[in-house]
Amino acid sequence: MSTDDGVTRRRFLTVTTVGLGAAIGGVIVAPTIGYALAPVTEEATFSPVSLGPVSRFTGEQGFAPTPATYIEDPAELLTSSGLAYVHRTGGASHDWLSPAAMFVVFSNRCTHVGCPVAATLTGFGCPCHGSVFDQRGSRVAGPAVRPLDRFQWEIRSDDALWITKLWSVLNEGNRTEYFPVKSPGQPLAGQIPAIIADTAYPAVTYSNSTPPQEGKR
Repeated sequence: MSTDDGVTRRRFLTVTTVGLGAAIGGVIVAPTIGYALAPVTEEATFSPVSLGPVSRFTGEQGFAPTPATYIEDPAELLTSSGLAYVHRTGGASHDWLSPAAMFVVFSNRCTHVGCPVAATLTGFGCPCHGSVFDQRGSRVAGPAVRPLDRFQWEIRSDDALWITKLWSVLNEGNRTEYFPVKSPGQPLAGQIPAIIADTAYPAVTYSNSTPPQEGKR
C-alpha cells in the first residue's frame, strides 16, 4: 500500500523512525557539544572559605568525620552554600598532599547525581540511589561512577582550616590522583580513554590548572 504522495508505507515508517532517532540523538549530543565549545572563561571557580578553628576537627575518634557547612559567597546564599566532611587522619603534617596529612576533606556531593551523602562508621552512604563509599571516599557499591571529590585545604595564620579548591580524584591503594572537577555522573581519564573523558565529559572547573600530585608542590 502507498501513501498519497507515492511513498510506500514501509518507506514512510523508516524515514519517520530515522528522523525520530536523529532528533533524540540531537537532544543527547547537543549539551556535550555545547560544553565542549564553551569558552574556558565560563568555568566555575572556587573561592577559599574558612571551615572554622582547627581545634574543632581534632577530636575525632575512629572514623567519624566532622561535617562543616560553608558559604562560599555571602551574596549568593542559595547557590554557594555547601557541606564538607573533615576527617582527622592521625597524621601531623599541615601539607594537604603529604602521606601524613592531618586531614582529608571530602565533598558531600555524591558522584552519581549530586545528592548529599552521609557519613557512616565505614565511610559514606547516599540515601538517594544507594551509592556507598569507603573511608577513603572510593566507591564500593551503587551507581556512582567515581570516588567522592576532595577539597584542597590549608591552615592559615588565624589557626583556622580553610578549603581552597575542589578536585575530582581516583584512588589507587594509598595514593590519590587528582583531576579537574567533573560533574556528577561523569568519569575521569583513567577510567575511560582520556580523549573521551576530556571531550565528551569536559571539566567544569580548573581545566587549565595543573592537577596537584601527592608528595610534590
